[in-house]
Amino acid sequence: MKISSILFAAATMYFFTACNDGSETTTTNTDSTSANMDTSAHTSTMPDTAMSGSGLMKAMDDMMAKMHSVQMTGDFDIDFASMMAEHHQGAIDMSQVEVSQGSDEKIKSMAQKILTKQKEEQQMLRDFVKSYKPSGMKHGEGELQKSMSDMSSKMKSMQMSGNVDKDFATMMISHHEDGMAMQKMEVKNGMADKLKQMAQKGIKEHQKEISEFKEWLSSHK
Repeated sequence: MKISSILFAAATMYFFTACNDGSETTTTNTDSTSANMDTSAHTSTMPDTAMSGSGLMKAMDDMMAKMHSVQMTGDFDIDFASMMAEHHQGAIDMSQVEVSQGSDEKIKSMAQKILTKQKEEQQMLRDFVKSYKPSGMKHGEGELQKSMSDMSSKMKSMQMSGNVDKDFATMMISHHEDGMAMQKMEVKNGMADKLKQMAQKGIKEHQKEISEFKEWLSSHK
């Protein structure tokens, strides 16, 4: 009789303990689920403008990293073509952000034109690097590196507004100005006629687009 009572009491204690453990587990799982829901909700409600701004800035950061990774040969034409190909990639990436997330039709149209044109020129630059036989002469040493240093300084001081159209226009003005500086160096130091002609054409196109971007910005303050 005593043994039966003891067994019954032990079974009762085990039952209540198991119930309590299950309840705690359920509560813990519920809290974890709630936390995951909160995180998901936070992520999905992130403003599009913030995502757009970070996309544009990431494009610039990636561009600078790739330009800094270019191995300089001392031949200005080769070094210019290699760096300009990466510089074009920055414009391509930023234009893709504007085309997909911008709202102003004029700026989106300009971005699409830049996207198409810079892809074509980028391929031409890469083909040039593959086929060109270096002259063996070193000229214009240090000028391209200084240009990269100036780009980095301008990037650090750039302020994003949160409006993808305005930010794209502002960043492309700066991007084109930097590109023109490099193209002018090629015109001065380069020895490959094909590349110098491409640089001269690029300068004119960039000047035109810079004026269009500035005009648009002045009317969208």
